Amino acid sequence: MSALHGLQARLDDFDAAEARIVAISPDSVDENLKVVRQHELSFPVLSDLNLAVTRALDLVHEKGGMPPEQADVPRPAVFIVVDGVIRWRSLTNNWRVRVRPDALLEALAEI
Repeated sequence: MSALHGLQARLDDFDAAEARIVAISPDSVDENLKVVRQHELSFPVLSDLNLAVTRALDLVHEKGGMPPEQADVPRPAVFIVVDGVIRWRSLTNNWRVRVRPDALLEALAEI
């Protein structure tokens, strides 16, 4: 199960916690739309094609893309933002490692 699909499967729990999910991807709007349709997501997946948000959050993994180009890519991150302030975060250098929905819901409950 993909990380996005896992979040979608627990969307009722996030709604009960009064949390809103927004995903940000370096892919194009068209690619993100394909992902939304493929996984039947009901939360937004925003495009950060030029990595402006990624750079603003200091999450650039320089030359972390696939060879041969090895472009800059976003470092996987999850944030809980309350009233415009980051209250919790999970950062990883491995794009395969994602926060599980249970751990995210637990963090929400502690805030």
